[in-house]
Amino acid sequence: MRTSSDTTAARGRAIGGIFGLASTFVASAPLRQSLWAIDGVALVVATALLTIKYQRLGNDCVVAGFLTFLAGESLLLFGNAAGLQASVPCRRQAIRSWWRPSPAGSGLC
Repeated sequence: MRTSSDTTAARGRAIGGIFGLASTFVASAPLRQSLWAIDGVALVVATALLTIKYQRLGNDCVVAGFLTFLAGESLLLFGNAAGLQASVPCRRQAIRSWWRPSPAGSGLC
């Protein structure tokens, strides 16, 4: 049975995907920032809801993945306020947090 938080999370992911893709094709910097802001907020809300859902179900490995994505997306959202050029350090850190593999033998997931 789907709950309202499942529906909100699905809508957030869809909105994030649509607005994120749309921002790729926009030439205007202010419009691109606005689209990125909508994209970021939608993905942060959706990911937070999914984190809570899977924490309640006791699936810690999935929760760790969603928390990593939530941290990276939050950095991107935070850096978006500064503009494209000024947000480069924030974007680099967010990408590192998403793609850094766990150390071998760390016991994580």
